[in-house]
This record gives sequence, C-alpha cells and structure tokens, in this order.
Amino acid sequence: MQKNNFKKIIIYPFIVCSFLCLSFSAAAQTKVTKITWKTLSDVYFKEEYNKEFDFNVMVPVFGASVKSLEGKIVEIEGYTIPIDEVGYENMIVLSAVPYSQCFFCGLSGPESVMDIKPKQKIKGIKVDKKLRFKGKLKLNSKDMSQLNYILTEAELVNP
Repeated sequence: MQKNNFKKIIIYPFIVCSFLCLSFSAAAQTKVTKITWKTLSDVYFKEEYNKEFDFNVMVPVFGASVKSLEGKIVEIEGYTIPIDEVGYENMIVLSAVPYSQCFFCGLSGPESVMDIKPKQKIKGIKVDKKLRFKGKLKLNSKDMSQLNYILTEAELVNP
C-alpha cells in the first residue's frame, strides 16, 4: 500500500512536471516574433574599404533592437521580387515597397530588402505580390553577394 502512495505522491507529479517543463521550453523556442520594416530600420551604414572589390563599400552597423532578433524566428510582410530569372531559383527578394520604389531602383535603402531562402521552392511568385513569410533571421554585414537581411528556413504564411 505504501509503494502505491509513493508513486502517486512523488513519481506521478514529477513526471507531469517534467513533461510540462519540456513542453513550455519547446514552445518558447518556436515563438514567432512579428516584425515590420520599421523594426529593421535600426541600422546605419559606414563606408569601409573592401579588398575583394578594391574600393569602398557601405557596411551595415545593426542597432541593438535588430541585433536582438538575429537567429530568432520572425514573421514579416512585403512585396516579392522573384529572381529566378537571373539564376537564383531557390531565393526570393522581399521588399518593404513595390518594385518601382525598391532599393534596386534607387528609391529606398538597403534596409528595405531581404533575401528569402525558403525551406522548399515556392512556385508562381509574381513581382509585387504582397506576401508574409516566417523564418530564422540572419544579419549579414560581410558577404557582398547577399542582402543585409536574410530569412532562412523560410515558409509562406497564409498564401
């Protein structure tokens, strides 16, 4: 009789508590932070010499609020700029503004665009389609072949 009471009083609550702690820990790791382009504007650019290109380039210096998002799962909405026609089949550019006003046309800054690297290829993306993506945010200040913001393991949210 005492063995059964020991199980009920000590072991079962311990198992339940352990399970709940693990569940809450997993939920905290997959928390999605919704961000806006205004959030990503906490950055300034400094001129720095680049040996590879043999000239000065503008390098981002991310603010504390943006740095705190690195590696976290975020969700952001923007206008799509498919770049599969130029050889990047597994990547999309997301812009804060439509293509005619975007960074590549000279009307916005580099903080207004983001590389989207989806988990799996997303077909049928048209220019200026407003979509929402979630994924892990990576900050880039070194690789000149990529944008300053990169969303890895990205998924389309409510297509």
